[in-house]
Amino acid sequence: MIPKALALAFALAGPDPRAFTGDAEVAAEPGDDPTSTAGTDSPDASAPAANPDAPSAAAATAANPKSPGSPTTTEVVSPSATSVDPRAAPIRSKPKHKIPHPPLVIAGGPVIGPHAFGNEECRTSEARCETHGSFLGLGIQAELRGRVYRILYVHARGLIVGNAAPQSRDPIYRGLAGVGVGLGVYARRVFGRAEYLFVDTFGSGRFTRPFGTGAVGNDDWRRHAGLFSVGARIPVHARTAIELWGGFMLGPKSVRTLPGSEPDRRILPTFLVGINVSYDVIPDRTHAAAAKRRPSRGRSR
Repeated sequence: MIPKALALAFALAGPDPRAFTGDAEVAAEPGDDPTSTAGTDSPDASAPAANPDAPSAAAATAANPKSPGSPTTTEVVSPSATSVDPRAAPIRSKPKHKIPHPPLVIAGGPVIGPHAFGNEECRTSEARCETHGSFLGLGIQAELRGRVYRILYVHARGLIVGNAAPQSRDPIYRGLAGVGVGLGVYARRVFGRAEYLFVDTFGSGRFTRPFGTGAVGNDDWRRHAGLFSVGARIPVHARTAIELWGGFMLGPKSVRTLPGSEPDRRILPTFLVGINVSYDVIPDRTHAAAAKRRPSRGRSR
């Protein structure tokens, strides 16, 4: 009777939930230690003790970052840590070459100009033209330059030319002489200047009228002119250079008279072109001293 009653009671109460958890999960009973459970592994006494002197896994990974299984890390190298070849030559800045400014320069050479075209007449019946009273200067000139401040110079010039116009043009005057003073700016390779010229002609200014005979015309040149010129310098030595220059010459005034006509008053627009050989009479001492102090290429290596 009693066993049947117990069986009925177990049937009404339901199955015990602990019967399905197994030995690993057992409900804590009153009085049990709450810090310990049946599923917690206790340290095995038979396992060997950890060696405190042995390197840890993190230390081994840091010592060998490329070991298998370790994460890849990017190493940042500072510029100061890079190696520098001691044999590499140091980088030197290019020295600035000072432009020489000699205090005193003398120059001279051949010159062409000034030029006057003359009077021209053409006749259709004869199918030709004649030009009389021409002038084309060809001669020499010389100048002396003195430095005022850096590239600014003053100069004085003297020139003398003869009339190289052909005889078929009935040339006027045998030649011209002049002196001038001016101001110029001179760099190492180029220069420009402006000057005043005082000129005087020698010889006769008379000429024959085109298609006529006899000295019937006269050309009277005054004595004042202006010159604006530019040029290029080609250094050939420490104190010598070749200069090619040329410019526009305005003047002198010309009063040309012909019988039966009003005087023709004009200012001659003409030119001067020359080649000079210049020489530094007094060289630039500061530039020479700087050139001596500047190390040569062979010594700098």
